[in-house]
Amino acid sequence: MKQRVLAKDGKNFDLHVWFPDTACNKAIILSHGMAEHIERYDSFAKACNKQGIAVFGANHRGHGPNAERLGHFADINGWQLVLDDLDSVIDFVNEEYEVKPVLLGHSMGSFAARHYAVQNGTKLSALVLCGSNHQGVLMFRLGLIAAKLVKVFTGGSTPSPFLEKLSFGNYNSKIKPLRTEQDWLCRDESIVDAYIADPYCGFTPTPQFWIDLLQGLTDMSSAEAFARIPADLPIMIISGDSDPVNNYGKGITALENALREGGV
Repeated sequence: MKQRVLAKDGKNFDLHVWFPDTACNKAIILSHGMAEHIERYDSFAKACNKQGIAVFGANHRGHGPNAERLGHFADINGWQLVLDDLDSVIDFVNEEYEVKPVLLGHSMGSFAARHYAVQNGTKLSALVLCGSNHQGVLMFRLGLIAAKLVKVFTGGSTPSPFLEKLSFGNYNSKIKPLRTEQDWLCRDESIVDAYIADPYCGFTPTPQFWIDLLQGLTDMSSAEAFARIPADLPIMIISGDSDPVNNYGKGITALENALREGGV
């Protein structure tokens, strides 16, 4: 089912809701990844329902069938709008269902979830970071320079294959033989094929999208940001052992260390 939620900028968006058959007092909020959409999590949500857990999730800006423009958060302040939308969902669940939820973010959604915990971690009962990463801010700053230069020449709202290749170009480097350009996503070929066939997956983001994301990554990766995550917030980190997003395990080890150094 779907429910309408009012965003902080006055827009409305659909919140997808999966309820268990029995009454429950546990809830998970989903924060999905880049170039996909919330309905891909249907089987996961139903598995949670069998454990008595309600699941809620909305498409991030620039994602899903109701996106104003696929691959584009907003012309201005897009990353914060994504975080504000998460806050609207969490407030809605707290108020309507009187439950303090777990926030689960996957891939890009894990970065949004972590940044949300920096800003509003006290609203969560726990945080799950799936397919995540952590690295120094230098690469993010270099990426920001590249994205801003591309924006100068092409505009902020035109999809950029160059920036996409710059970000994902090496993700298939360890896969032999290579069947598709999306093989890095999953070992299960049926999942890869479904992703490729889905018109709301695999689109090319805009320069402004990358500027928003990279600025967010820069802001959330400082020692000061980690120190703002509540020290008593339970955090689970999970990831594929051959996931290039987390640099094949190195990134999640770095993430764990940064969280511990920050006081979690």
